[in-house]
Amino acid sequence: MSRYFFDDDDRVTGKAIVTGKAKYAAEHEIDNITYGVLAGSTIAKGSITVMDIKAAEKAPGVLTVITHLNFPGVPGYEPGVNAKGAAGGKPLQLFDSPAIYYDGQPIALVIADTFERAVYAASLVKAQYNKEQPQTDFAQAGKSVEPLEGARYKDYIRGEADAYKNAPVKIEAEYTLPIEVHNPMELHAITVKWDGDDKVTVYEKTQGVKSTQKNIMNAFKLKEENVQVYAPFVGGGFGSALRTWPHEIAALMAAQKTGKAVKLVLTRNQMFTMVGYRPYTKQKIGIGATTDGKIVGIHHEADSITSLYENFTEGSVNVS
Repeated sequence: MSRYFFDDDDRVTGKAIVTGKAKYAAEHEIDNITYGVLAGSTIAKGSITVMDIKAAEKAPGVLTVITHLNFPGVPGYEPGVNAKGAAGGKPLQLFDSPAIYYDGQPIALVIADTFERAVYAASLVKAQYNKEQPQTDFAQAGKSVEPLEGARYKDYIRGEADAYKNAPVKIEAEYTLPIEVHNPMELHAITVKWDGDDKVTVYEKTQGVKSTQKNIMNAFKLKEENVQVYAPFVGGGFGSALRTWPHEIAALMAAQKTGKAVKLVLTRNQMFTMVGYRPYTKQKIGIGATTDGKIVGIHHEADSITSLYENFTEGSVNVS
């Protein structure tokens, strides 16, 4: 086993990982670093009517508390994307409105001079809400919600529709897959340092440094050469680190606002609500074949859940 880690050319990072020398996104040391902690919503749907951050702002070591009331703005955000009635298709833009889409949604970002002080101050953030009734029953939602429209959501048909039904041999099955949450050992984390208004260095948990760089460029309207993203080690991802999440843009925003380097690490609980998951899916499959095993028809349809602000489609039927 030691040979596999230390001597195998295909495991060039193995020695650094097993000896503890590998540095992950939250472990990079930067002078005068500050710490970000997110405070989350306590309702699943509705809107914020009152925010009370006075106690949090006055807590020891706090530099700023960002909410929708003092949102400094992100140049690449599109106004109204997440507003009620707006079309989906965009990741959640944190703090750009009082709307609440899910339980635990970040409603405030506290920046303080130590992690412990940031955690304490975040606990002091209070909010009052206009609560609405969330819809969490898959079967009931399917009866009232219209299917998504657009070319990518249309049925794909080739040849004779339902040909499998007329085959000498046929099989039909229905499969239900529960939500699967990717929760790797390394928590999602980001360490950010701005050098002026138009140059930034980011240590990020990402499975795609170029895509992360592009997303940051687009969000903050920066030149490619002015966005440096480092991710030499990733402590597991399962696909959750293939995109740039809202909390990461929020950390960049906070670092720019305070003029300080910022480190933001999600809690284990937040890993279940802030970095996506494989959605609940119900699939129906029908396959028809000749008696000697030649497939002559296949039918595959799937229904799955998506968010209230972004249309995500699980690729359940792509292979068939």
